[in-house]
Amino acid sequence: MPKKENFEDVHFPPIIEQEEIDAVTTVLKSKRLSLLSGKYVKKFEKEFAKYIGTADAIAVNSGTAALHVALSALGVGPGDEVIVPPFTFIATASAVLHQNAIPIFADIDPKTYCLNPEELEKVITSKTKGIIPVHLFGHPADMDSILEIAEKYNLFVIEDACQAHGAEYKGKRIGSLGNFGCFSFFESKNMMTGEGGMLTTNDPELAAAARLIRHHGEPSWYMYDRLGYNYRMPEIEGALGLVQLKKLDRMNQIRIDYANYLSENLTGVDGIQIPYVSKDVKHVFHAYAPLIEPEKLNVSKDYFLEKLNEVVPITKRIYPQPLYKAKLFQERMGYGQMKCPYTCPYYGKDVTYDIHLPVVEEICTRVIGLPNMPFLQKGILDSIIEKITRVVNELRKT
Repeated sequence: MPKKENFEDVHFPPIIEQEEIDAVTTVLKSKRLSLLSGKYVKKFEKEFAKYIGTADAIAVNSGTAALHVALSALGVGPGDEVIVPPFTFIATASAVLHQNAIPIFADIDPKTYCLNPEELEKVITSKTKGIIPVHLFGHPADMDSILEIAEKYNLFVIEDACQAHGAEYKGKRIGSLGNFGCFSFFESKNMMTGEGGMLTTNDPELAAAARLIRHHGEPSWYMYDRLGYNYRMPEIEGALGLVQLKKLDRMNQIRIDYANYLSENLTGVDGIQIPYVSKDVKHVFHAYAPLIEPEKLNVSKDYFLEKLNEVVPITKRIYPQPLYKAKLFQERMGYGQMKCPYTCPYYGKDVTYDIHLPVVEEICTRVIGLPNMPFLQKGILDSIIEKITRVVNELRKT
């Protein structure tokens, strides 16, 4: 029997105002609920592309679907390797498996938590097809270095921007730098449509391929040009996206202000290391993720969170282990009895996830997530700061 889902009952509700409600009601009254019959998804695509600064945007039904479509459009398949960070949500790596290709993990930068260019170059082989840097928690990865490496080895770059709506790298919006940018509109993201996702690109051929793949490979009714899926975004989500996009910069600024406020007041709390922000980026703080300093607190992250959750019950555990330690990778689970792609004859070699990447393994033992969502009030932040300081001081006395 499948195991029962066991998720923490912590809900970070989006801000939904009358404008969102009116947009959904308008779609329902129109009785045109599908991308195929409606107009709102198409409008959302145009406005999102304009916002990001790309020629095209292709709406899909999740950020995971966006990653999968991007890999499919770029021709990833059996025998290919794609380099990903081990400190991210599973979709970054599982999308590679869905194309029957092999995810290869490279270590992260200890400050930004994003893919370390020096480490990713170490794992490039003749089978490497591309790189998926993740702009984690809203902080952009080192794109200049990553793009330089990609050009050197003739690799594609898919930006996993599922946590980085509106983030900027050297004045350019994230999602405009690689072959594709991929976004999620899950309800907790910087902008949301409930579920939903988007691809962005400046390549018209890739855009055309992505549009085919999201709709059964079907350019016109009952004509099928390639393998595709039903990854269409519904009209209700398109209407929500149009409203949310107009609010994105304002909501991001609240997150940034709250993060700065937390950093200003947690600086100097011995045992807490505030998040790093590179000087040439706009960090949009999907999450506020400081590090604890176990040697000063003399406790583990789990114990610290246990004590902190007694007084701040919305503190989150973030990525408690590197992805390669998950059962999915340790047992090399794939398709069928042969467990493809790992035993695919086109791959022709053995792969093991019995690896040790020191930076990510240390970060996983130290990182915590503190709330900074726009619906909070400054009074709640003050309470969080006071309680963290109190818990730290109590632990340091023991």
